[in-house]
Amino acid sequence: RPAMLLRLAVCLLVSLRVLLVQSGAATSSQSPAASVSPSLPPLVNDPSWPLGVRLYQALRSDPGSVNTLFSPLLLASSLEALSEGSAGKTAEQMPPSGTKEAVGGLLSVALESFVKANGTSFQIHASSCVFTKQAPAVGQAFAKEIQSRFRLQHRTLGKGDAKADLRQLCQWAEAALGGKEGAPLEAEIKAKAGAMVLTNALHFKGLWQRELSEESADRRTFLGKKYTKVTMMHRAGRYRFHEDVDNMVQVLEAPLWGGRASLVLLLPFHVENLARLDKLLTPELLSKWLERTAVTGVALSLPKANISSSLSLQVGAPMLAA
Repeated sequence: RPAMLLRLAVCLLVSLRVLLVQSGAATSSQSPAASVSPSLPPLVNDPSWPLGVRLYQALRSDPGSVNTLFSPLLLASSLEALSEGSAGKTAEQMPPSGTKEAVGGLLSVALESFVKANGTSFQIHASSCVFTKQAPAVGQAFAKEIQSRFRLQHRTLGKGDAKADLRQLCQWAEAALGGKEGAPLEAEIKAKAGAMVLTNALHFKGLWQRELSEESADRRTFLGKKYTKVTMMHRAGRYRFHEDVDNMVQVLEAPLWGGRASLVLLLPFHVENLARLDKLLTPELLSKWLERTAVTGVALSLPKANISSSLSLQVGAPMLAA
């Protein structure tokens, strides 16, 4: 079957293993002896996934969205840290996540596992911080606990205006990414006295288990916001693959180095925008797709690109509690 032209949309989702959802191009031939054992832990057991899917769909509902990149694990861990120390109206605004002790323990272990895996299947610079502006002092014991369990820093914003606040956040993000170039922070920071600003920064570079060939790279037509010519890399090999005929979606899992993370590609059957696929996504359906993947011969073509994103959740955050 000829490779298909597909629209590119990327969402970085982090679980006990890393999963990156995007669209690309692939052709396959099913092996009769292919394994059908699950390749990833059930996503429904991971408290960061329901939050990640809800936020992804909320952000993608904006027709102007382009690259939707964020880490559900960093966000869920940060929210859980604040939830454990909140009360009153603040606690009521936190997204529901189940029993605090169980959820907090799962997220803390998952976050520690993710950080310790740095340099194996991927290279990361990751950091989370809560900024407060002219707010009551945060207790030293609480600040120490959230730093230890959830790697959540605490800093204070100065008494300056919105531009000064944005400048301070940009300086923090630059340091958090280890000097790696990231998307510029452009949204206005509306932090009044007593405000709290939660920030996550992540630079992720996956290391292929099987390198895609750059020698055979060529320029092909690819559909993003519009058709354009992009550099495509190619590789033929055996990957975990599933074809959902009812939903007209192909699912391909490409392992990263050492098997501690995977790149999962969701591929619509036809050339289309991703509105239909976005609405399909649930942790249950993603788990079902991954459980049904089987080892298959695949000819894979992917665009070579660096993708960055800067998101402000001042609009998206209220949807998280839905």
